[in-house]
Amino acid sequence: MRRQIMWTARQWPGSEHLDLQVGHDGVVADGLIIVAPTGEPIRLAYRIECDRAWHTRKVTLERHGHERTTLDHNEHDHWIVNGRERSDLTGCTDVDIALTPFTNTLPIRRLGLNLGDAADLRVVYIRPEADLTIEPAEQRYTRLDAGYRYESGSFRADLAVDRDGLVTDYPGLWSMEQPSA
Repeated sequence: MRRQIMWTARQWPGSEHLDLQVGHDGVVADGLIIVAPTGEPIRLAYRIECDRAWHTRKVTLERHGHERTTLDHNEHDHWIVNGRERSDLTGCTDVDIALTPFTNTLPIRRLGLNLGDAADLRVVYIRPEADLTIEPAEQRYTRLDAGYRYESGSFRADLAVDRDGLVTDYPGLWSMEQPSA
């Protein structure tokens, strides 16, 4: 499967383009985000590589004007950031890039929750608007009738998703653009 996705930001000026490829060898997501959450534009290109079960294996981030950042997640559950092991990230299963709705798809697809089920996760949380701050975070996903409830700290959002687990509506933040006929 290959999909080209566009999202439009609702809270601030911006958009994202995603090229998603899901195949026998795994998942590759190439995204480009252009947003201005604080008035200052941010251009971030990212690539996320997962195995066939949607376990994150490698993340590459390129924020315009900054050096490339690479995160590798190995079979021993260690995260290597720019060649250095980050023991504080041990136990993190997924990556969450703050400025994209796509990274919600990673746990949604990996977990395959049944209606009413919930899962608590520890994730690698990346904040591009804060000079690519990388830190662990606690999150919770709950399967609802029409999507998923995402919770982290005091933040909560009910996400609408399509058949592939991609966010179609992230209330107040993002909406997927439907292709023209």
